[in-house]
Amino acid sequence: MQYLAEIQKTQAAFGLGGKVQVRLLARNAGENNWQPIGNDQLIQIQDPSQVQDLKDGQLVITDITGSNVVQNVTEASKRIVGILQNFSRAQERFRAAEEEVEQWKQSLNYQSQELHRREQELENREIELETLEAKRQEAEEILARLETERGSYESMRAAAAGLSADQANQLMGIVNDLSESLGSNGSAPMDVGEILQVIYERQNILNGFWQQLDSMRQEVEQRRRELDQSQESYQQRLQQWQQAQSVLADAQAELKAQRNILKLQENNLALGKNQLAVQDQLHQKAVAVIEALGGTPNEVLSPEEVQRLEELPIEELESAVHNLQAEFDKLANYVSAQEDELASLEGEIADIQSQIAKINEFECLELESSKEFAEEQYKLLEDSVSGMRRSMQERQAALSQRRAILDRRKGNGSGDDPFQNLLPLLQQIDAQRSHQRQELEKMEQQIDAVRNYIQQQQDSLNRQIQDHQAQHQELQSTELSVRDLQAFVAELSGKVAIQEQLLRPVQDIVDVIRPKLEFLSNGSSTSSSHDHLVQELRSIISAMV
Repeated sequence: MQYLAEIQKTQAAFGLGGKVQVRLLARNAGENNWQPIGNDQLIQIQDPSQVQDLKDGQLVITDITGSNVVQNVTEASKRIVGILQNFSRAQERFRAAEEEVEQWKQSLNYQSQELHRREQELENREIELETLEAKRQEAEEILARLETERGSYESMRAAAAGLSADQANQLMGIVNDLSESLGSNGSAPMDVGEILQVIYERQNILNGFWQQLDSMRQEVEQRRRELDQSQESYQQRLQQWQQAQSVLADAQAELKAQRNILKLQENNLALGKNQLAVQDQLHQKAVAVIEALGGTPNEVLSPEEVQRLEELPIEELESAVHNLQAEFDKLANYVSAQEDELASLEGEIADIQSQIAKINEFECLELESSKEFAEEQYKLLEDSVSGMRRSMQERQAALSQRRAILDRRKGNGSGDDPFQNLLPLLQQIDAQRSHQRQELEKMEQQIDAVRNYIQQQQDSLNRQIQDHQAQHQELQSTELSVRDLQAFVAELSGKVAIQEQLLRPVQDIVDVIRPKLEFLSNGSSTSSSHDHLVQELRSIISAMV
C-alpha cells in the first residue's frame, strides 16, 4: 500500500552507523484520497541506500508491504504539487458549477414567469367561457318565456278578435226579434223601450267590469315599479358580486404565483445546500492533506508569521527551533511514559478479567471492584493522553514548519512549503463556505417569510370565498324573487289585456246599438228606416264574428 511518510535519520554514537526510518503520515485510499494516520507509526528501512539522497525530515511517497517492508521510496514534492493542481482544477470545476447553477436559477425564474402568464391567460379564458355560458342559458330562458308569452298572446288575440258563434247567434236573435216586432207594429215603442232598458242594465254591468279593470291596471303599475326597483337593486348587487369575483380571481392568481416563487426558492435552497456540501468536501480534503503533511489547519503559519520568521536572524530562528524541539521531545517522552502506563493498566484489567472468569460469583466481588477502579483510572489517563497527543501533533506541526523555513534559509530545503501553498486555497474555501452559509440562512428566512405570507393570504382568501359564496346564494334567492315578481306582473298584465280585449267588443256593440235603439224609441223613424237599421245591425254583428 502507498503511504505519505517523513524520513527520520538517527546517528549512532560517535557518528558511526545509525538507522533510517519512515514516519507514516497518510495512507492512499484511492485517487486523490489520503487518509491521515493519527498515531505515529515508524517503520525501519532495511536498505538505507534507498534514501541516501534524501534528507532527514523530507516528505516521501513509499510503498509498504504487508510485512512492513519499505519499497519504492520517492520524493513527494511532485506528488504534492499534483494534489495542489487537482485542488485548483476542482476549484475551477466548482466555479463552473456555480455559474451553471446561476444559469439554472435564471432559467427557472423565466419559466416561472412564463408559466404564471399562461395560467393567468387560461383563467381569464375560463372566466370568459363561464360568462358566455351564463349568458347563453339566460338567452335560452328568455326565448322560452317569449315562446310561452307569444302562445298566450296568440290565444288572447284569437279570443278577442271578434264575437264567438254563440254571442253572434244571441245578438242575431235579438235583431230578428226586433225586426219582427217592427214589422207587425210600425211604431212598437214599448218593445224598443224594453230592449233599450236591457242595454242600459248591460252597460251598468260593463261599467263594473271597467272599474275592476282600472284597479287591475293600477296594481300592474305598482307591481312594475316594484319590479324595476328590484331589478335595479339586483343588477347593482350582481355587479358588485362580479367585481368581487374578479378580485378573488386576481388574489388566487397572485397566491398561485407566490407558491411558484416559493417552489423556486426551495429549489434554489436545495442547490445551495449541494454547493455547500461540495465546499465541505473540498475543505475536508484540504484538511486531510495538511494533516498528512504533519500539520493541523489551525497551525498553518500565516503570511505575516512567515515573513517575520524570514526576517528573523538565523541564530534566533535556530534557537527557537531548538527550544521547540526540546519541548517536543520532553512532551513526547512524557506521552510515551503515559502510554506505557496505559498499556500496563490495560494488561492489569485483562488479568483481573481472566481471574473473574475462573472463580465463582461470591468470590469475584472484590475483583470486580478492583476492575472498576482500574477502568476508571484507564479512562482518565486515556483522556489525558488523547489531549497530550493532540498538543504534541500541534507542536510537531509548528516545529516542522519552522524547521522547513530554517532549512530553506540555510539552503538545505527545496524552497517549496506545502503548508503555505495550501493556505490560500484553504482560506478561500473557508470564505466561500462562510458566505454560502450566510446566503442559505437568508434564503431560509425568506422562504419562512413567504410561507407565512402564503398561509395568511390563503386564510384570508378562504374567508373571502366563503363570504362570496354566501353572497352568491343570496343573489340566487333574489333572482328567484325577481323572476317570480316578473312572472306575476306578466300574468297580471295578461289578465288586464285579456279582460280589456273581451270587454271592448261588447262595449263597442252596446255603443253602436244604444243610439240606434234610442232613435227608434222616440217614434220618428219610418218603415224604410227600420229596415235599414235592422240591416245595419246585422252587418255589424256579422263583421264582428
